[in-house]
Amino acid sequence: MKRKEQRDMYVLAIDGGGTKTSAVICDELGNVYAKVVTTRSNPTAMGIQYFKSTIHDILLNLQHKNPQVFAAIDSCFAGMAGVKELQAEEVVESIVRQYVPKTAHVIVDNDALIALYAGTLGQAGIVQIAGTGAITMGYDREQHFHRVGGWGYLFDDEGSGYDLGVQVLKAIFQSYDGRGNSTALTDVVLRYFSVENVPQLIEFIYGEEHPRTVIAPLSKHVFDVAEKGDDVASRIIEDACEKYYVAIKACYSHMKWEQADVPVVLAGGVFTNEAYFMAKLQQFARADEIPLQFMAPVLQPIGGAVIAAFKQKNVQLGPNFAECFSKNYEQE
Repeated sequence: MKRKEQRDMYVLAIDGGGTKTSAVICDELGNVYAKVVTTRSNPTAMGIQYFKSTIHDILLNLQHKNPQVFAAIDSCFAGMAGVKELQAEEVVESIVRQYVPKTAHVIVDNDALIALYAGTLGQAGIVQIAGTGAITMGYDREQHFHRVGGWGYLFDDEGSGYDLGVQVLKAIFQSYDGRGNSTALTDVVLRYFSVENVPQLIEFIYGEEHPRTVIAPLSKHVFDVAEKGDDVASRIIEDACEKYYVAIKACYSHMKWEQADVPVVLAGGVFTNEAYFMAKLQQFARADEIPLQFMAPVLQPIGGAVIAAFKQKNVQLGPNFAECFSKNYEQE
């Protein structure tokens, strides 16, 4: 843990997702003064009281780790999944304001913005998120945004980990019934749940856990199986690519862009094989002659939240910030 030094500004950044939540106190040089990584904090996937309790615990933990710097926080940016859908921004802001100085600037927004900044380091562009959920968002230089997709796991979130997991289960059950081609996904998922036959999967899928927390992790298996030549798994991934591109193209077409090449950041756990997705999506964009430049994040999303917090105060970060922050964050 670093001791407090004389710095111009300290920010509190929060990255709240469907799987985990990260929070950090940082200065403009990328020094980290306190760090917390804990459970998920998506209000659409948990009770509101548990959600509130999670935020309280995070802030208390940070405050305990470095009370001196915590008391000097100038700006807070919380990028959180699910807050827009439930209009929970005011809930989060009210909790944060119970802890930070009254003069601190507090902004709560969708986690898409911090995912974008984790790739563009604060510049305008489009971000395609595919984690537990999925959403496409474009932000211009004034942070005006346009949203495509991400309307919830029941009927949308196409290309999300949950959506891919659903496609995996569909393929398995269709293969079992003889309605679809055989696939190696069956044996892989049976081993994952430690069951002997396909019907036994039902007990796990429709159990007490929220369906997203059970089904989304299955998405990681589709890539391993596809790499071994399974046609069903490969088709699931190709379909997801097409879904991403349709959403990205729609987002691009609804906004006015000043720059020639619009950066598109691919963020989230689904994009583990970045090279495959970037090449495929770039191919789609070239065919349509749309000036999109696909990229992987430079920072973890929490780093994008730090950048967003500084942008709220019009602080320009130096060229070494990303490297310094990444190094200090991993060491903390």
